Amino acid sequence: MNEVHIVLFHLNDSLFGVNAEEVEEIIEYSIQSRDEEHPFIEGYTTVRGVEIPVVNLAGYLGLDESTGTKHSKLILTKIDGSLVGFSVSSVQTIKTLNKEAVQDAPPILTTAKNECIKKFAIDGENIVPVINLQSIKLGN
Repeated sequence: MNEVHIVLFHLNDSLFGVNAEEVEEIIEYSIQSRDEEHPFIEGYTTVRGVEIPVVNLAGYLGLDESTGTKHSKLILTKIDGSLVGFSVSSVQTIKTLNKEAVQDAPPILTTAKNECIKKFAIDGENIVPVINLQSIKLGN
């Protein structure tokens, strides 16, 4: 198979993507409790009786931190076997692209804040950074 599925989403007004294989589920934005101690953990939400941390992805990447709106979603993925939610401003679509349209990110563009951006997807005139959510470290 020469195709890859990319979930396209917005962080504020910027378009990003994540490989759909990393995504367990996309749900409505909901925070039941806050976390003031961890810099990027916005709080916690409960999914099917399990409390999971919610990371403000915009804040993690050094962008203006987005707050929950009626369009906000949580992208759920597993990191080291545990479910983690990433808050995003909105989810646009799941795009099917040829594997050739997804290229490695040039090392010169990698910084400490965006080292989770491993690839770029070329979709028509758009060049979309593709985030590897499972590479995000949530340690203290």
